[in-house]
Amino acid sequence: MMEKVLGPLPKHMIARADRRAEKYFRRGLRLDWPEGAASRESMKAVWKLPRLQNLVMQHVDHSAGDLIDLLQGLLRYDPDERLKARQALQHPFFTRCHRRCGY
Repeated sequence: MMEKVLGPLPKHMIARADRRAEKYFRRGLRLDWPEGAASRESMKAVWKLPRLQNLVMQHVDHSAGDLIDLLQGLLRYDPDERLKARQALQHPFFTRCHRRCGY
């Protein structure tokens, strides 16, 4: 589900995974289905999931660019690239509303 919504795991993270993690990957490139979770219904449900940007756009108006950017930063796979809480609070999603709303 994560790869469907957020995109594939970064190759450098897969390469750093130790041998115990190999069971979670298909051909060493993509996450595999958890054991016992690959029913036809599960697979169909996951394949129907939209990417994060499209998912957000289904529920908010078209000015959701800042929200999408914030969520993408918070949900990055690599913890070194992921937004920290302090950085997130300085994100335009919050600062623009702060100025616009007069808080």
